[in-house]
Amino acid sequence: MISKKTRELFASLMEANSNNSMAVVDFDPETEFYTGLFNETLLNKFVNEGVFELVKSGEGATSITLHNREDFLSGFASGVNEARLGRDQYYADYNANPFAFSIGFEHFLYMNKNPKRLAGYVCYGFEDNEN
Repeated sequence: MISKKTRELFASLMEANSNNSMAVVDFDPETEFYTGLFNETLLNKFVNEGVFELVKSGEGATSITLHNREDFLSGFASGVNEARLGRDQYYADYNANPFAFSIGFEHFLYMNKNPKRLAGYVCYGFEDNEN
């Protein structure tokens, strides 16, 4: 099971795109930098694990890159899709990125608890949008 803070961190990255004015994180498609205000403790944990690379940090916003971004996006979208289809999270074992799959799966279940949240919701894997 993925912790709430971890799910929220990665979901904020998946919500970041040019079509989403409600996103708390910005994504620059040219540099593939995610910029926003992040939980430093959690961010540092994933930087140390090699999931992110810290690009720029100062007072206020921090910029990061997501290593193996394409694999992560694919795994996240697969998790969302399997949850949408009512399948089991055990399919994560067959995914190239089981961690991303699990985050996508659990994020879909969380968002689906209140379907009103899904009206107009922009997130990678939830619609046919691309980050």
